[in-house]
Amino acid sequence: MADEGQVIRGINWREAFPFTHIFRSFRIAVHLSKLALGLALLLSVYFGGRVLDWAWPTPARALPGEIAQYESIATGSDQTTLSDWREQTQTAMNEAYAQKLVQYGVLTQGSSETPQAFQSRVMDEARNSHYMTDLEAKIRDQRDKAVADARAAYANTHFNNDEDKKNAQKAENEAIVAAYDAASNERRDVRFKDGDGLFSTFFQYEVRQVTGVVFSGVLRNNWVDTDGVKDHLFNFFAVGPIWLIEYHTVFFVVFALLFLLAWSLFGGAISRIAAVHVARDEKISVRQAMNFAVGKLLSFASAPVIPLIIIIVIGLIVSVLSLIGNIPFLGPITVGALFILALLAGFVMTLVLLGTAGGFNLMYPTIAVEGSDSFDAISRSFSYVYARPWRMLFYTGVALAYGAATYLFVHMFIWLTLVLTHYFVGKGIFLSADNTRTLFATMWPDPATTGRLSYSADYQALTFGQQVGAFFMNCWVMLMVSFLGAFAISLYFSANTIIYFLMRGEVDSTELDDVYLEQSEDELEPVVVAAAVTTTTTTGDETAPPPAAPSTDSSAPSA
Repeated sequence: MADEGQVIRGINWREAFPFTHIFRSFRIAVHLSKLALGLALLLSVYFGGRVLDWAWPTPARALPGEIAQYESIATGSDQTTLSDWREQTQTAMNEAYAQKLVQYGVLTQGSSETPQAFQSRVMDEARNSHYMTDLEAKIRDQRDKAVADARAAYANTHFNNDEDKKNAQKAENEAIVAAYDAASNERRDVRFKDGDGLFSTFFQYEVRQVTGVVFSGVLRNNWVDTDGVKDHLFNFFAVGPIWLIEYHTVFFVVFALLFLLAWSLFGGAISRIAAVHVARDEKISVRQAMNFAVGKLLSFASAPVIPLIIIIVIGLIVSVLSLIGNIPFLGPITVGALFILALLAGFVMTLVLLGTAGGFNLMYPTIAVEGSDSFDAISRSFSYVYARPWRMLFYTGVALAYGAATYLFVHMFIWLTLVLTHYFVGKGIFLSADNTRTLFATMWPDPATTGRLSYSADYQALTFGQQVGAFFMNCWVMLMVSFLGAFAISLYFSANTIIYFLMRGEVDSTELDDVYLEQSEDELEPVVVAAAVTTTTTTGDETAPPPAAPSTDSSAPSA
């Protein structure tokens, strides 16, 4: 009846608000197989980059503060070119190093050597760094002397009461700690004389930008103001990579190939597991995912590269044809008459660039969901972005905000794990290191005090055995911390896979559970036999023959 009331017994929020599917990404990302693949990706890139830093020539290394200086130049707050800044900074560092060589008596002026000749020799040695080991030994000797003086001062002090003894003991400890800290700082400054590894500098900068997006941007609801999401994303995608491209091109090419291989292999596997998980709520094994990624490795690797190649090729063609403009008289006329072609080329390059920037996150999910190739990934990602640009932007914003919240949760979880571990293990180790601090705090500074997950142990205050123990401890702690990066990688691919499903449903009206599945011939055969048995029918004493078994061609995808 028309007058009868309707009772709403439930609302399917995911159908009413499809973007809420993005909130599944955390549960999908924390699956152990995806975290393991994310960790493998992170470690392969990290150790590959460290090997490149070790093999790279010293003159091409990054100087302290180089990316920060380039950031100032890129934002227009500093007009000095980075090349001039590098030259000035390197000169200043050589001069400071030369002064230390003289200060610590590593180099002394000969009896027949003029001051000018001695200064020239000192600067030559500062550039060549022949005396680095000797200088570090002198720094340790000075530290040991300061420690011995502090102990002697305490031993020779007359105490009138217990309060005087307590104050003298405190002064001794403070002097010893200051001596170790000063030696550690000087040793660090000496080491920085030859710069830092390019990968190490780039990696630390990019990590700071990710942290800034979460803590300085999303959590403070600062999206477009200074030091907000916009600034940190710009630094992450533009400042760091462009610094590497422009001033360390060869390193960038080698590292980019390493990164692309690891990103394609492990990222493709994560996307494949996420695709099946999202569509069918099933979990495939790491072996199956890796087999899929290896089979589609060329597609995964070429999908983000092909659009860039198209832009470069079109740009080079325009540049070559523009050489006509150098022909006297007719050249400028020809260029002017045909300039519409250059504008059309620029229009095409802009479309490709914007499509790549907006659809990059959908390329890997396309291959993982559809089982297709790089050209299909490019076609679908471009069409979805241009067909529903605001919807894509909205989904990306939701994923970014939700990802920041979950990243913070995992960060706090790992931090609390480290704090509790440090507290209770520290209760059982009561020895002191040579710097008078507790041994355990010297091997592993308290994360509750530093407020950071990463740390540097004071190896100079430890004996050889303690140094070995601190090294192993650092490896285990850093492995735990690495799971934060593994989670961020897993969340990235999981969230973008969900966004791909949502965009495909919006544009192509394809159901969420439609995903490409691979089945080998061995896996299909039992299914066929079982189907043949169950379709056998009997009538009285007669048995009807089963229908013909379907083809077991494993090349056809199933959905």
